[in-house]
Amino acid sequence: MSNIERCAAWIALSLALGPRSARLKPLLEHFGTPERIFEADREELLSVLPDLGKGALAALKYEKHEREVRRILEYCNHRGVTVLTPDMASYPSALMAIAEPPAVLYCLGNIPSLGKCPFVGVVGMRKADAYGERVAYKLSFELAAAGAVVVSGLAEGVDGVAAAAAIDAGAPTVGVLGCGIDRVYPKHHTRLYAEAAEFGAIVTEYAPGTPPNSWNFPVRNRIISALSEAVVVVEGDEKSGALITARHALLQGKPLFAVPGDVDCERSSGCNLLLRAGANIALSAEDVLSHFRFLYRDAAMLRAPADVMQYTGVTPEKLRAHGLHVAGSEARFEKENAPRKTADKKSVKVRRRDEHETHAVREATLTSEALATLTAAQRSIYDNLPDCPFTIDFLVGVGVPAKDAVAAMTLFEILGIVSSMPGGTYQKKTFDA
Repeated sequence: MSNIERCAAWIALSLALGPRSARLKPLLEHFGTPERIFEADREELLSVLPDLGKGALAALKYEKHEREVRRILEYCNHRGVTVLTPDMASYPSALMAIAEPPAVLYCLGNIPSLGKCPFVGVVGMRKADAYGERVAYKLSFELAAAGAVVVSGLAEGVDGVAAAAAIDAGAPTVGVLGCGIDRVYPKHHTRLYAEAAEFGAIVTEYAPGTPPNSWNFPVRNRIISALSEAVVVVEGDEKSGALITARHALLQGKPLFAVPGDVDCERSSGCNLLLRAGANIALSAEDVLSHFRFLYRDAAMLRAPADVMQYTGVTPEKLRAHGLHVAGSEARFEKENAPRKTADKKSVKVRRRDEHETHAVREATLTSEALATLTAAQRSIYDNLPDCPFTIDFLVGVGVPAKDAVAAMTLFEILGIVSSMPGGTYQKKTFDA
């Protein structure tokens, strides 16, 4: 079988299963290759995945995707896009360690070799203020100058600033998209997109042509955390997508860092929540780098950032040079205050309903994953929590040692299955398993 035929089979499998499929691993473990999966009959497939419906069974036929596969291969061939698959040495091995690895990773540029230097995810909210941009730039610049690879979502706000800082430090960066490799989102990141591909890599599991739908981004966040050996949340409120990345990092066993912020500022509420729940504090790049020196003893570059390159601060001009919109700039002011078309009330209502349903599905999925990671003892504590607000004293009163109770609540809060309430109380988030 030629490389093109092998690659085509993987692309067809990715189309058949869709992004973030929990069915990929069990199918590969049983059949070994995409070709054998497509050759399997109904009985064989159901013996591995008894819950496969008619639609899913029909999708697991190569012929159904043949035309789309040809289109994708033709695009990648003409645009220099590399198609990475799990059976290739260049496919990041860290992705196969998660429960739902991508069957295909479309790549522009070259992903730095894993294992030679630490990969650090730097994420935050899109509508970052001047403080968030300044801290994101400083941390990312110093991390990159010291030898780490900065991983981000190349999105508006903190993610874009982090990538720009790594490039300014003369280091490679990796951007993980929530759309096809042919789409630049946001559009004004065209220059940053090109720079990231030139000095590092841009990757995505979404096929060329996939638009930047809102539900794509929470799905791609698991790839940011999977590629990273630590995740730093710079700025974000409690509903920020950055906290979804943080939750994935925790579920994947990655060190989690957060930058403290103003206690009266909603933008910092997510980071402050993570810190209260036990995340590591990130006041400087040194706080993050210190976690890696024992793993990279031979990497001379992992010194204090000041020993490698002097950080000179961020200015609006530096960020604009990468095509970024910066806090307080005329470009952002004009964009935010430009006349907007009035949307049809019905379409707005439908969009809000869809967004609400998408958020509910996303929360249910993440809660299910969180519960699956608990030990038997931790699950027992969670299952016996009352539905009304309670304190640590309640757990102690029913026989849970105080130390175990505090540890459990800290873990539950980070995982998002328990909410912290005023007055030192907690509220269990119910989930119908």
